[in-house]
Amino acid sequence: MKMLILCFTTLTVLSTLASATVPSKAVLDTTGHSVQSNAQYYIIPAKIGTGGGLIPLSRNANTQDTCLNLDVVQSPSPFVSGLPVTFSPLINTKAKHVQLQTSLSLEFDSTVWLCPESKVWRIDHSVELRKSFVSIGGEKGKGNSLFQIQEDGDAYKLMYCPVISSVACINVGLETDELGVRRLVLSNDQSFAVKFQRSYDDPNSNCHLNTRSWSWRFPLF
Repeated sequence: MKMLILCFTTLTVLSTLASATVPSKAVLDTTGHSVQSNAQYYIIPAKIGTGGGLIPLSRNANTQDTCLNLDVVQSPSPFVSGLPVTFSPLINTKAKHVQLQTSLSLEFDSTVWLCPESKVWRIDHSVELRKSFVSIGGEKGKGNSLFQIQEDGDAYKLMYCPVISSVACINVGLETDELGVRRLVLSNDQSFAVKFQRSYDDPNSNCHLNTRSWSWRFPLF
């Protein structure tokens, strides 16, 4: 019995060491280059014509407090790339490139931010609505702000991983509410296939979010 336990322990240690030595695969942007840590990227749908990029929007439609319950939603217009996002690895904070299946925090990168909450993404579990929303106001490195990027066919998907492991991850999917807003929520059934576009890829394009022209609806920019 002792020999069996010793063998099992040895195999566990060896498999752990072996998996640790396997190099992680880099996440690629729309041009085929490695996604860089702490650089600005638009998260856009992998399928063309299925909406635009990601922006923050209050969950409460009947409130004047536009900073209340800020969720991450998808713009309905394919001509709006949204707000750029930065990726911050949790383990190797000095890593230059973002790797698949590694814990990281996501943060909107906007020079103008009028809300008191941080721009870091987090998961907000709503008991009333029985849903878990991807929201704003998190803290880098905290359990409810830990995500991973995994492959989804020829694209990628975001996953919420509250522990440093890919075993306990949950898909980040899209759900359309009663007002037609596409909100990012946790889902056991479906994922949201995305790609990452470097924010300076097309500086002369009109496809990116003009924060001034959108300020009437999103006063936090």
